[in-house]
Amino acid sequence: MKGKERYDFLNANATQLRESEQDLAIQYSLEADSLASLNDDYSAKSRALENLGWIYYRRGQWQKSFDNSTKAYEFALLAEDKLQAARIMNNLGALYYEQQNYDKAIEQFRKGFELALEAGDISTQIRSLNNIALNFTQSGRQDSALYYANQSIAINESAGSPYLLSFANRVIGDVFLAKGQYDTATTIYETSLEMARAQQVKSFEAGVLHRLGNAYFLNGEIRKAEELLNYAVDFCEENQFLDELTKSHKYLAEVYKSQGNINQAFFHLSSYQTLSDSLQSKASKDRLALMQGMFDQDLANKQVELLKAQNESQKYRIQANNRYMLIGGIASLMILLLGIWMFVLNRNLKKTHADLLVQQQKSESQNLELESKSKELIEINETKNKLFSILGHDLKGPIGQVKSVMDLMLKEQLDQDEFMELLEYLKNDIDTVDFTLNNTLKWSVAQMEGFEINSVQFDLSKVIENVLALLQHSIKKKNLVIFNQTGSNIFVFGEPESMEVSIRNIINNAVKFSNPGDAITIYTEKDKGWVSLFILDQGVGMEKKQLEKLLSENYILTKSQPGTLKEKGSGLGLQLVKEFVKRNNGEISIESQLGHGTKVCIKLPLAPLSPETDSVTKKKLA
Repeated sequence: MKGKERYDFLNANATQLRESEQDLAIQYSLEADSLASLNDDYSAKSRALENLGWIYYRRGQWQKSFDNSTKAYEFALLAEDKLQAARIMNNLGALYYEQQNYDKAIEQFRKGFELALEAGDISTQIRSLNNIALNFTQSGRQDSALYYANQSIAINESAGSPYLLSFANRVIGDVFLAKGQYDTATTIYETSLEMARAQQVKSFEAGVLHRLGNAYFLNGEIRKAEELLNYAVDFCEENQFLDELTKSHKYLAEVYKSQGNINQAFFHLSSYQTLSDSLQSKASKDRLALMQGMFDQDLANKQVELLKAQNESQKYRIQANNRYMLIGGIASLMILLLGIWMFVLNRNLKKTHADLLVQQQKSESQNLELESKSKELIEINETKNKLFSILGHDLKGPIGQVKSVMDLMLKEQLDQDEFMELLEYLKNDIDTVDFTLNNTLKWSVAQMEGFEINSVQFDLSKVIENVLALLQHSIKKKNLVIFNQTGSNIFVFGEPESMEVSIRNIINNAVKFSNPGDAITIYTEKDKGWVSLFILDQGVGMEKKQLEKLLSENYILTKSQPGTLKEKGSGLGLQLVKEFVKRNNGEISIESQLGHGTKVCIKLPLAPLSPETDSVTKKKLA
């Protein structure tokens, strides 16, 4: 054979022999490369270099593999040979695999699969899918590995490649071994081994032997594992498959250890350690050399791209300068004419602008005044609506009931017993009206401009006692237990009247939402110039959204929830508490859990210890 017929034949045979007879495959590839160069056949030259790249990869000479593979890829692009580019993507992906950069390797193999799909080459498609599956097993993504291996087998049904089918089965065996399904892994490895031996691919047979031996061991078939792994050691030593030999020693040491044969276990473990250290050192050096080569190649490519970009940029710059000079000349003339016209126009504009500026200032002043008045009207209207809502809905009903009873009494349609029976209900209605009116009036006063807080030193415990005395009727009606643990002489600094209104609202809420027979606990704590008052109930509690709404910075008059005995409210109490506590330089916090009660904390400053504590401090608030 001569010419193209000869180097095509050499390339085809090198591809077939590169796994089993590597020295002969190198000889064929070198000759094919020389002959293809003479004929400027870029596709054939790419094929020869791709075979060399793969053989050097198998031998662990990764820098040589990278150099040949990158050259092969350049020639494949020149020849527009998608199939050849797909094969080289697999070579480059294998090099990233050796760097343990599995995601980058998967990216290269996927590119190889896509190119092979476009070229219609089933064999390279299968190879790419097998390599993707292998990288997924190495990165621990076993389900993805199983998916791509099964895809490879499905495509291989039409291709009928025993070697590629054996590879796919080996990957699937790795998946099932990682998942602990040792029976299935053993069966699949056995099938893969038979295929490798039928193809006489010794390197692949070595890779399956130690896997099958380990699967036998993990599956409890110790004798089979011992025999197969001893054979694997001899086979790998004979063919100098050092990586597979290392793993065979490792698994054989585990087999002998499980049998109690310490001497043999120690021998194989020592052999494993020696080989592993040697291979690891060599692999580290090779990886470093490969990374340096990749870096140099990438740097060279970037420099070429930079030079191209600089040349293009220089060309465009010269063209742009010429255009700019022409445009600049025309623009200069236009600017001169425009400048004369602008000078005349500017004198007229200055006068007009001055007049407009005066008008604008007047308009802005009027707009600000209108906005201020509008905000005041909105706030006044909102306050009016809130008050009318409370008075209309919360006071009308109870007052109407009292009026009805009084009308019946005046018409002598009620006797003494019936009146006494209704008196309890009237008392509840009047208490509700009194409480609501008091809150409404206090809140209304607090909203007025110029409202003042008169802060003095006062005993918080006495305020609490007064509030409990006022609420005794409601407490007894629900048979509640009050634990007042505040003690006496708890002096704080604030306004007693506004704080009594606040505390009364909080304790009233605790009573209102407590179930009959519950307990309410009241206690205080002192800490660094502050007194914290805690009011804890065992009532119905609140959801998180409801609590966030109540503690909002804005005034929100929500519809009051009925108490455990259908007690009514205005929804204004807590807003009043927030307002008064804030104006007394205090803080309020609430913790609540639906169905488990509520805990309210009011934090107030301690009374000053200096002689001026008896004097009244007035704080004017807008």
